[in-house]
Amino acid sequence: MSDSGFQEALLGVVTELAAKPDLGDVLYSAAQLMEKSFPAFRVSIVLLDTDLGVGYVALHERPIDSLAVQLADYPELRHVIQTREPLVIPDVFGDELMRGVRDKLAQAENPHRSSVLFPLVRKDEVVGALFLRSREIRPTLDPHLLNSGRLIASIAALALGNAIAHDVLQREQERSDREIEGLKQFSELFEQSYDGIVITDVSGVIRYVNDAAARVVQRRKQDLTGTRFVSLLSARSVTLAERALRGDAVGDVRGYVDLLVTRQEMTEAVISAAIRTVTRPDGVLITFRDVTELREIESELRQTKDFLENLIQSSVDAIIAADIDGRVILFNRAAEQLLGYTAREAVGRMNVRDIYPEGEATDVMRRLRSEGYGGRGRLELMRKELVEKSGELVPVNLTAAIIYEDEREIATVGIFTDLRERVRMEEKLSQVQKKLQMTERQSVAIELAGAAAHELNQPLTSIMGYAEMLKARVPVADKNRKAVEVISRETERMAGIVRKIGQITSYKTQSYVGASQIMDFEETAGRARRATGQQALVQVTEPTPSDDE
Repeated sequence: MSDSGFQEALLGVVTELAAKPDLGDVLYSAAQLMEKSFPAFRVSIVLLDTDLGVGYVALHERPIDSLAVQLADYPELRHVIQTREPLVIPDVFGDELMRGVRDKLAQAENPHRSSVLFPLVRKDEVVGALFLRSREIRPTLDPHLLNSGRLIASIAALALGNAIAHDVLQREQERSDREIEGLKQFSELFEQSYDGIVITDVSGVIRYVNDAAARVVQRRKQDLTGTRFVSLLSARSVTLAERALRGDAVGDVRGYVDLLVTRQEMTEAVISAAIRTVTRPDGVLITFRDVTELREIESELRQTKDFLENLIQSSVDAIIAADIDGRVILFNRAAEQLLGYTAREAVGRMNVRDIYPEGEATDVMRRLRSEGYGGRGRLELMRKELVEKSGELVPVNLTAAIIYEDEREIATVGIFTDLRERVRMEEKLSQVQKKLQMTERQSVAIELAGAAAHELNQPLTSIMGYAEMLKARVPVADKNRKAVEVISRETERMAGIVRKIGQITSYKTQSYVGASQIMDFEETAGRARRATGQQALVQVTEPTPSDDE
């Protein structure tokens, strides 16, 4: 081909490539031009995938062939990839580069003797090669042809890059059109959804929004399309939403996350959103619903729950609740102090029967279910004993109730007042009362003894006087003399007893018949004499005033 003919052909190829930037057209046109310019029996273009180590062959007869070749079997292709320069092989059977594949070349159906390869370089990377084969040995290649081949390869590489980009865009557009067409069948379903539905691209720009979503954020649909989803949110929720849009694991176990949406007049609403990445086309699907009122109710319930928990934990009485099977579900601090168990040891691990003596828990449930102890489901104040962790029995006052749900028993709760201190106080009070009673009895006895001694003293004095008169008048030999002496002696004995009674200030008892107690006169009198002697001693040892004084 002459220079002018070559230039015209080259200009035609460039014009054609500009008019039809299709990958198949580029390959076909480049192969045709090379076939016209070089004396070769076969012209092909190999598109390379160096990561996979394969090449895909495109022939001028079939612009895109399905033939894939392994680069390991083509040292000439590997050489072009490495050097990025054209390669001329005058004799493939005599060239050192082809030594490892000569046997395979000899077995080919249409063996060639020489070859020329021009690399297709795009963005400093070899993406393919123009591959020319000839049946004749060609020791040299005209420099003019070599430069022409370089030029054709450069134009082909440039056109190839544009064609690949155009082809990718065209395929993506076709795929998107098909997917959008497929999504249209769901548009009516989306519009009827109670939940807000927003679809964004990978950068977070809204591409679709349904009516429910527009109502929740209080904006028009046409105003939402094309805006970024995070622009609808309060500043406090932007970071969280951006993490969710990136695919980070945020929100609850089901992937729902609460976000604050800024509405008109700068009011805020809470939405519960599920953010999921989707493919075909790549983007993000966001479904949400307005939960502002629900979250307000939850907040109020949470505050009430916290208040009740603080109230229960602050109670001075032990409060223990159990499910209907008896498993402990609540154990406040007072219960910990009462029984010695921690809440961690009790809740979910202990049965309420463990804190009662044998059979007492059953008795409590029997009373709760009857009508005679405060009404069905209620137990009025009663005295019971509980078993402490150490095994000690603890006296308590108990009130209890059954918790119902739709007439079905679901739990029981008991309130226990520790009576140990009260029992100790009662015992002390009982001892004091006994002492007071004893003191009162002693006081009465002492007063009675004094009055009796006073009253008995006069008649005894008279009896003793008359007894002495009888003794003086009755001779010793008289048979009545002994009786008179007995009367006189016993009267004196009685007088001594009366004197002892008159000296009593306190007394001591001694056992008598059976379990009765009587006064021990000897000990009591001895105490009185000793006390009287001590008083006399004190009086004697006191200094006597002198006459001068």
